[in-house]
Amino acid sequence: MKKHVNQFWGRLAVVAMVISLGAVSSTVFGQAAVRAVFVSNNGNLEGSVSSFTINPDLTLHFVAKRVTGTRPTLSVPCPGCNAYEIALTPNGRYIALVHPAGDLDGITIVEVGADASMTSVVQVVMTVGQDGPMDVQWLDNQYLAVLRTTPSPNQVGIYRFVASPPALTLVNTYPVGSFSSYLAVHPSGQYLYVANSSSPAFQVYAFRINAGGTLTQIDTEPTGSVYALEVAVSRDGTKLYSAGGISGSGHAVVGMTIGTDGRLTTMAGSPFYSPGQSPSNVYVSDDNRYCLVGHGTDASLRVLAINQVTGALTDTGYRFSVGSQGSFGDVRSMRDLVFVTDTSDGPTGIYSLTLGEGGELIQNGSLVDTTGIGPRSIATWTPPIPGDMDCDGDLDIADIDAFVLALLNPPGWASTYPYCNINRGDMDGNGLVNGADIQLFVDAIIP
Repeated sequence: MKKHVNQFWGRLAVVAMVISLGAVSSTVFGQAAVRAVFVSNNGNLEGSVSSFTINPDLTLHFVAKRVTGTRPTLSVPCPGCNAYEIALTPNGRYIALVHPAGDLDGITIVEVGADASMTSVVQVVMTVGQDGPMDVQWLDNQYLAVLRTTPSPNQVGIYRFVASPPALTLVNTYPVGSFSSYLAVHPSGQYLYVANSSSPAFQVYAFRINAGGTLTQIDTEPTGSVYALEVAVSRDGTKLYSAGGISGSGHAVVGMTIGTDGRLTTMAGSPFYSPGQSPSNVYVSDDNRYCLVGHGTDASLRVLAINQVTGALTDTGYRFSVGSQGSFGDVRSMRDLVFVTDTSDGPTGIYSLTLGEGGELIQNGSLVDTTGIGPRSIATWTPPIPGDMDCDGDLDIADIDAFVLALLNPPGWASTYPYCNINRGDMDGNGLVNGADIQLFVDAIIP
């Protein structure tokens, strides 16, 4: 340790001369002060979002439910019913929910408090003839991408969110095929991917994200005879996977590599085989080692190992059953935890599981009720650790070089750690990374 400390102070001496205590801009992070999980409840008569925190024994603690819309019967329009997909801003402060309610579709923005409680901010009704919001992703803390199923071709609509006074305004639209239902944003925030499941052109669109909520299409990669449902990008930004549903063999997961320019290339051996029936959901574990695949027909979660060189998927043999056909809602991970929703077939709610080193799944407690109708999509939040400069979730010697890089060369730091979209070098929380943060970083990493 002493050797590392001496090397560290030697580097900082150089840094001090280079930056002369000059300021480097940084994103101030906020939102819940604890680890939190959020679930959209897709009820026809009541839409809502529920929040949870993590207990010391890794079970879930219910915090609150925020109702986004209600109606007495289906004949009454309700822009806040059917809370379908959910997304958190990169700084974790706001939740976006989309409502494909049928006769009156909407988008809701909710603000999250330090204790994971929630307050409604704004709700908008989508433009007539441009409805059916199937998915939602934040491009950054201001711009929101919403996948709209009408008119034809489908569109990605980009909305600008302003917190005060609260407003959500459509600024751009981009065509994305005739049946597109899922979005994924690259961890670096530089690229957006859209899955298109319309025959005969099954494909994934790739867009570069520009300033001001604009997109530039850079690629379309075909998925062969397998159509793409939910898409997920690995945390290191090098791989993309998509669930194939009932298409192909009914056990297919498409795999693509992501180039440094954001473009896609189909992996050798894709599509890969999952023993579960009708893959409907995919998510990559935080350590990039496993692809977590949910299935519609047998309602199971399967753990597939990722070859770190080729990206190829291999079944580990580990599984978790949610219930009967159609009851699997969604899957998300948080470090070594995995969360799964049961959306129907009797008791509904969310499970907490631990993902073992070999891919095994260990259930933490019982199913927890969201108190909402039809729990579906999941979003997770882990508060950033000041000083965790390589964004691996802890403070250790590996963060020293990353901190020095952030001080000397912020763009170089950003490109080296593309999945680390918040600069944790702002130790004093004043929005700047400069020489004033050095001693605070030392105190944090060498207690």
